[in-house]
Amino acid sequence: MPFQPWELVAGLGIFLYGMMVLEQALRTLGTRAFRHILRDYTNTPVRGVMMGIISTACLQSSSMVGLIVLAFVGAGILTMANALGVIFGASLGTTFTGWIVATIGFKLSLTEYALPLLAVGTLGTVFISTEHRRHSQARLLLGLGLLLMGLDFMKTSMGTLVEQSVPGVFADYPILFYALGGLLFTALVQSSSATMMIVLSAIHAGIMPLTTAAAIMAGANLGTTVTVVMGSLKGSPDKHRVALAHFIFHLLSSLIGLALLYPILQLITDTLTVQDPMYAVVLFHSLFNLFAIILFLPLISPFARWLQNRFADEDGSGCQFITKVPASVSDAASEAIHQEVIRLFYRVIILNLRVLKIRPQELLQEYEGYRVYRDISLKNPSYDDQYADIKHTEQQILHYANRVLQEKASSDEAQIVSGLLHAARDMVFSAKSFKDIRLNIVELRMQSDDEEMIETIRHDTRVIYRHLLNLLEKTDPILIAEKRDQLDTEINLSHDRLHQMITRYSDGDSIGVPLSTLLNVNREMLVSNQMLATALRDLVEAR
Repeated sequence: MPFQPWELVAGLGIFLYGMMVLEQALRTLGTRAFRHILRDYTNTPVRGVMMGIISTACLQSSSMVGLIVLAFVGAGILTMANALGVIFGASLGTTFTGWIVATIGFKLSLTEYALPLLAVGTLGTVFISTEHRRHSQARLLLGLGLLLMGLDFMKTSMGTLVEQSVPGVFADYPILFYALGGLLFTALVQSSSATMMIVLSAIHAGIMPLTTAAAIMAGANLGTTVTVVMGSLKGSPDKHRVALAHFIFHLLSSLIGLALLYPILQLITDTLTVQDPMYAVVLFHSLFNLFAIILFLPLISPFARWLQNRFADEDGSGCQFITKVPASVSDAASEAIHQEVIRLFYRVIILNLRVLKIRPQELLQEYEGYRVYRDISLKNPSYDDQYADIKHTEQQILHYANRVLQEKASSDEAQIVSGLLHAARDMVFSAKSFKDIRLNIVELRMQSDDEEMIETIRHDTRVIYRHLLNLLEKTDPILIAEKRDQLDTEINLSHDRLHQMITRYSDGDSIGVPLSTLLNVNREMLVSNQMLATALRDLVEAR
């Protein structure tokens, strides 16, 4: 039977699609539990490595683990050092797929197992509601079935290639050639597991020697970084740091694999007496990643500090004042916190205005906040990146303030710092309230039959934010008290005005948006504005 290249390509495509379906199902079924475990059991780099190995082996997605780790670093839940442990452990966890396939994938009739999984998985996906947990369980079975079917296609295709192949066809080039091929192929398909499946299929068919397979997997190990690096190009500084750590670690592990390729293979085949080449290549992949982890583990803390000094926050994100003042100089430190919180105030306003599609320069042109907006707009970050930066800044301010308070600051300075921390917390809460109704605002803007409500929200927000910005500039205590009263009145009037509009719609008029959505928007708008007003009071009193 002649070789069918489309059978190989189809098998690869089905396998990759199965991986995607499986990842989506596992994300729905297991991400919440994983988040709790990751938060509670990664308090040291060693435990971070173990969690990275176990979680990636279970979730079958190092990219999903990396995204969750990145979110936790941005929120201040994980330190960079402990996050690095998880990332490094994930590189070893990805080899779990190879072990499973090498153990049972070529010793069973894959079609016999794939068809029942596909039958139950497809029927469950079609007939079970997407809101039900069993829908995700059905998709998990579907993903497994697709994996087995794709692997069977690749195995069959490689088997027919044997009849047309010259023995030793893969043995005529240097190992760097095969490493480069593994790198490029993995970068193209964005999955080292897919590369491993191709390699194992070729070994099983008897057309690829062990040294060639090992070189390909050493290159594939570095090819996995392409997706992470590309995904970080427009990201926050933390994303750049994680991507750099990911690249450096995989570069080192790949270099170890290539430099020690023959000694490691000799260790596997002679010392450990592993004769099956499929087991040997999977063990090779695991060992050079393990060697890299052992080499990096004692250096995680200094490596994390080195990363923190890379990719300075030049885009309006991160902290610009507290990073320049030692916490031991308490009077200067409290002023640095004050300036940082003012800057955070502007950043929250800019983010909230983004939800309502209001151009920040309309309000900030005459204020210091316009410079903050200009710095942010130069980098053009996504909404999620801006929000993550704000959360991360709050954590940085909190950690810095705690160090200031530990330096025996005076009671007055301690009171000022405490007030500033309350202000920062309320500002972030305001941003969160807007974030919670972001999709509701989009729904209101896109589906509403009447633009009066969204325009009212925009108008009232402009008025309230102008009051906030004016109040920040005032220094006269009497005038400040007067402006505070005006601000509170305007916030309450805005809420009442919107509530009256909603009541009118509930009495018969319809604008195409559920009443519950309108009430939710009005409530969160009130909370957001009140939090900003409270934060500004603390900020003004801290002068």
